[in-house]
Amino acid sequence: MDYKLLISKALEAGFSDFEIYANISTATTLSIFNGEVDRTEIKDSKNFTVRGIYNNKMAYLSFENEDEDLEKLIATLKANAQSLTTKEEYEIYPGDEKYPESRKLTGSFLNVSVGEKIDLLKALEKQIKAKDERIVNVPYCRYNEVVSKVQIVNSKGLDVTKENEYCYLILQAVAKENEQTQSAFEVEIALTYDELVKSDVANKVAEKAISKLNAKPVESKTYPVVFDNEAMADLFEVFTSFFSGEAAIKKLTPLLGKDGEKIFSEKITIIDDPLLEGSIDYEPFDDEGVACYKKEVVKDGVFKGLLHNLKTAKYFKTKTTGNGFKSGANVTVRGVNLHIAPGNKTQQELLEGIKEGLLITDLAGLHAGANPITGDFSAQSSGFLIEDGKITRPVNLIVVSGNFIKIMNNIDDVGSDLKILPSGVGAPSIRFTGLPVSGK
Repeated sequence: MDYKLLISKALEAGFSDFEIYANISTATTLSIFNGEVDRTEIKDSKNFTVRGIYNNKMAYLSFENEDEDLEKLIATLKANAQSLTTKEEYEIYPGDEKYPESRKLTGSFLNVSVGEKIDLLKALEKQIKAKDERIVNVPYCRYNEVVSKVQIVNSKGLDVTKENEYCYLILQAVAKENEQTQSAFEVEIALTYDELVKSDVANKVAEKAISKLNAKPVESKTYPVVFDNEAMADLFEVFTSFFSGEAAIKKLTPLLGKDGEKIFSEKITIIDDPLLEGSIDYEPFDDEGVACYKKEVVKDGVFKGLLHNLKTAKYFKTKTTGNGFKSGANVTVRGVNLHIAPGNKTQQELLEGIKEGLLITDLAGLHAGANPITGDFSAQSSGFLIEDGKITRPVNLIVVSGNFIKIMNNIDDVGSDLKILPSGVGAPSIRFTGLPVSGK
């Protein structure tokens, strides 16, 4: 498709501004079960979204055929614009003077045959089962790979391109002992195939499942609690809408109007970092063509401001933060590698000094048991009992409850073990002074 020609024809047809967003990708999904290939899927995708302003109304149109008839496409988009009744102001971004450098495709994944990748999965499955006789099943052994290129071209002179490639393994191990069955998941992210081959993910997931065996609940009471990095990131993810300008417009965040106020413990700093090295979500610009940059959303407990796209920034009479990303054809507000900044202590150091407490490693049903507007949450949890600063046994069938804002003001210390989940949200382990726990 000739983007420049399409823009020229759109302007001739009466559009005041016009933009093309193109996402071309190859996604590979492979999985095995009991040594046999369970799924092999390689999908080449070409997704295009055009948007144009006609009589001060913004219309969108998405399609997959790059040989689409240009005249017909423009006519359809014009008809869509004419049918709109909204009177909102819209903007197509002219671009920034400077952009961060994009990653370049290396061919690290595409140069490896599907057969080699399947052999890797088979070896991992075998390694998990061989780790311990109590491992009785590996129900999930999957390889996911994405190679993508995004380009945005518009009538204001913007023409930017970004490329990315990454893969991740998802493994599940099931262990059984004394009629109790426990399972564990592990996700391994890599930017090159060599990183993946060298990882110790099989041992990690096997050990995680075995460590949960013979778990039982604890007495109901308030305990000092350490959330490990994965559980903390899962909890944090539910409440990331707190920081969205879109949620603020709808008055669905408790942080509206609290810029400059202390909202969390001074031990908490929250960072949005689209340029985080090693992350699979590396964004030199957002889906509106705005240059991305690292920013502190919370600094030493003080709220610094909301994340914005062009629309929410205009509503609040401020500048976009480069957080406009597509959800379908529409652009929403999304954090990128939004994470709680790490501290200086290891997880073991966080456990020290706890006479009786809990290390929480898994939270279930969070989305059903959490209110992203008020911060209240309640989740079935599992983890380990801490006695005299040491892990003594696994714990399950407990419910941890609280309010996110309140517990984030009730922090003893923050760990150094930052982990970014595949969702792009991250946290280190965090020790809380006390949380109510319902058990036996």
